[in-house]
Amino acid sequence: MRDEIRRRAARIGWPILVTVLMLVGWEIAVRVLGIRSIILPPPSEVLAVMVERHDLLLAHLWPSLYLTVLGFALSVIGGILVAVLITYSSIVRAGFYPVIVVSQVVPKISIAPLFIVWFGTGTLSSLLLAFLIAFFPMTINAAMGFEAVDEDIHRMARTFMGSPWQIFWKIRMPNALPYIFGGMKISITLAIIGVIVSEFVASQEGIGYLIKLAGGLLDTPLMIAAIAVLSIAGLALYMVIASAESFAVYWQPPAEVVAAGGG
Repeated sequence: MRDEIRRRAARIGWPILVTVLMLVGWEIAVRVLGIRSIILPPPSEVLAVMVERHDLLLAHLWPSLYLTVLGFALSVIGGILVAVLITYSSIVRAGFYPVIVVSQVVPKISIAPLFIVWFGTGTLSSLLLAFLIAFFPMTINAAMGFEAVDEDIHRMARTFMGSPWQIFWKIRMPNALPYIFGGMKISITLAIIGVIVSEFVASQEGIGYLIKLAGGLLDTPLMIAAIAVLSIAGLALYMVIASAESFAVYWQPPAEVVAAGGG
């Protein structure tokens, strides 16, 4: 028990220590070298902006988070459904798998203006772009998990007259959970990227819009504060998924789950 507590403390403590050392080094370097705030503000100034203008930051953070979570949820549902179809239908696999791969190869920044033309500058284009970017890793990881079932176990289940539905829920789904959570960890970060890219192109709200606005005003402290707030929110979403993973995939240590999920 103590060893487990120490390992968890080390996993949390080392990243915090490294982050603190980097921030201290950043602060010292800016002060010693006399770098102007318009070029690179010190962390203390960024923190002051985050405190003083928290209402502005939170007002723009909420639309971005809302679209990120919604696009992520749609990618999880859609990715698992398509993965099931790929697993059980050779026709779907032959027809859709290449299309899914090609859709991932296309640079998403080039699709954003097209979505703006099709769906306008509202939330729909941002939502669809977040979904599109996050959909690929969910589909591929879930399909890998569904297909990674030991053939001997699958054959034994059929021998004992297990129905396809029972085999799926009792064997395939538990086997795929580590892969699914690995895909979710990747997808949540990509969904954030999709929303921010869309807000860069055309939006009147959101963290992406605020970063672009601050850049146009040469307000570097506000720009970095917006990036910091977005990073903290993204880390929080990632940790929520990791916590759900440790609860749902209780039979595997976290390190094995990440390795199996490809995260």
